Amino acid sequence: MHNDSHHTSRQDAAVTPSQRFVKILKISSVVVIALYAFGRWARAEHGKLLFGHDPVTTAFGADIQFTMDAVMTICVNLIKLMTDGAFRSGMLESLLKEAPLMWGFAACLASLVIVGALGVLIWGHRNSFLDRSYFRVLDLLLTTGAVCALAGYFCLMSFETEIFDIKAVLQPVKAEVLAESMQSKAADFRKMENRVHLLQRLLANPSNMAEHMTHRPWFRHDADEDQEGPRAQVLTLAILLATLVVGAFLLIHRQALSCRKDDNDLLNRLGRIVWVLIITSQIFMLSTLYGKLGRSLIFPVVSLRLDSSEATPTHPVFLLAEDESHLIIYDRLNFFQIRHVPKTRLVSIGVLFQDTPFRNRSHTLDEFTPGEAVGLRNGQVSNL
Repeated sequence: MHNDSHHTSRQDAAVTPSQRFVKILKISSVVVIALYAFGRWARAEHGKLLFGHDPVTTAFGADIQFTMDAVMTICVNLIKLMTDGAFRSGMLESLLKEAPLMWGFAACLASLVIVGALGVLIWGHRNSFLDRSYFRVLDLLLTTGAVCALAGYFCLMSFETEIFDIKAVLQPVKAEVLAESMQSKAADFRKMENRVHLLQRLLANPSNMAEHMTHRPWFRHDADEDQEGPRAQVLTLAILLATLVVGAFLLIHRQALSCRKDDNDLLNRLGRIVWVLIITSQIFMLSTLYGKLGRSLIFPVVSLRLDSSEATPTHPVFLLAEDESHLIIYDRLNFFQIRHVPKTRLVSIGVLFQDTPFRNRSHTLDEFTPGEAVGLRNGQVSNL
């Protein structure tokens, strides 16, 4: 009998490490899948932001790179939050401008205060006689805290859904307006100064803006200030709010389990369902935010010599991406066109500098100067 019990205990000891290993393996698999899904969706949303559609090619390495870049960006922004006073001031200004985020923070903080009051109440009555009024107060506080946390979550989702709809920001003007303007391709309109003035008139009229463009200045081509900082600040605010939402639901779930011991099984199941819904939705939506707000939108400005070594180099264009067979360029001076140039046409490429399309480089009030056209007033806009 002693041998049998000894054998059973050894089996139990052997089962426990194997069960732990399986649990760790499952958790690791879920984390890896979530991280890959984050990168894949972020890359798709970045493609929509620039081109209006998902990237055509599926590249595992590019998806992983997006995930790594996202982790690095989030860490850098959090370090700035702790060390950079200007970054914190910019976040406060952005928070005051973004009503859904502001109300979301208020709701989550109210939920955390209520949960704290609930904890104080439970601790203060730990040795007291508990009557019905005590439990009614507990139920009221739990319900109010949960409602506030839900309100914060819906405010966050409202903001994230609005960002989800932003796309094709490189083509800000309505197609019909562009089609009408492109008919004016007389020689005078090929002069750089005249073409820039025409683009300025198009961008200055709010009725010309496409429906997919946001009212925010983050992707305005004639923005007077750099928009990389404001985009990073809003992304950091959304991440902090998502963390507050998750923390509020976690604390409410734990307090509910401690207050309602008779309903622990039901509350556990309900809590897990809520957790899965929140975590899944935030992986999806935060990857959208990173793809649209977290990536740097600074690109090389290049001049191309095409078809022949005697050909005149093109006017400056943005090099967005390239693969083995094509260059993807942004020809803003030719009415915001995105072009795929076969490398078989390419004779040479000259990198001039780096710039963003979302910044007005003019130092004169009410004057628009695209970054790629600086110093080229007497130049010509060429055909590619």
